[in-house]
Amino acid sequence: MLKVIVFDFDGTLTQNRKGSNCWQEVWKSIDELSYDDFLYQKYARHEIDIKQWFDLVIERFKEKNVELKNLHNIAKTIKLLPGVYQTFKHLHDGGVKIFVLSGGIRQIIDKVFKRAKVDKFITSIQTYDLIFDSHGKLTGYTHPNHDLENKNQYIEQLKQKYNLKSSEILFVGNGANDEAVCLSGVDTLCINPDGTDFSNKSIWHNAIENCENLTQIIKYCDKNG
Repeated sequence: MLKVIVFDFDGTLTQNRKGSNCWQEVWKSIDELSYDDFLYQKYARHEIDIKQWFDLVIERFKEKNVELKNLHNIAKTIKLLPGVYQTFKHLHDGGVKIFVLSGGIRQIIDKVFKRAKVDKFITSIQTYDLIFDSHGKLTGYTHPNHDLENKNQYIEQLKQKYNLKSSEILFVGNGANDEAVCLSGVDTLCINPDGTDFSNKSIWHNAIENCENLTQIIKYCDKNG
C-alpha cells in the first residue's frame, strides 16, 4: 500500500521547464548564465565541492544585489503542471503523505505552491533555503543535512523516520539528478523526461513520456494499494 509519494519540483511539477530550474532563472534574471556554467564546470571537474559551489553562488548573488523580491517575481513566472491540485488532493485524502525533494530554492517553491493553494497538502519540502535580512537583502543560505544531488539519502531517511518499506514509497521525477533514487529500492516514475533514459527499467520502473496533466500519474499511485 502506498503511504508516501516524493516529488521532484523543476520539470516534474512545473510546466515547460526543460533545461531550466530555479537557480538558472535567478542567474538569467541577473544576466549571469555564463558564470553559472563556469561554476558548474569547476564542480564537474571536482575543482570545488558542493559547499564551495554554493558559497561562490551566494557571493555572486550578493554582488548582483539579488533580493527576496527578485525570487518572488521569478515565482510569478512559474506555472505548475495542470492537475497538480486534483492529484495532491486525491493523494492527501487517501492518506498518502506528500513530500517535495528539490535542488531548487525554497523562497520560490513556497510561493508557487501557495499561489496554487496546494501547500496544505504537502507534509514537507526539502530544498535549499536562502537567508534574507528584514530588508530582503541576501545574507546566506542553509545547507540541508545531506547532498540533494544524492536524493536516495533523503529517501533512506524517510524510510527510517516513518518506518516504511521500499514498496510503500513512490518517487516521481524527470531528470538525471533523480536517477540515484533507484538505489533506495523504492518505486520510481519518470514524467516528461529531461536528460535521462526513461526506458532504463533499472532506474525508472514506469514512465509517462508526455505528461500533460499530473492526474495521469494517479493510476501508478492507486495500483500500489
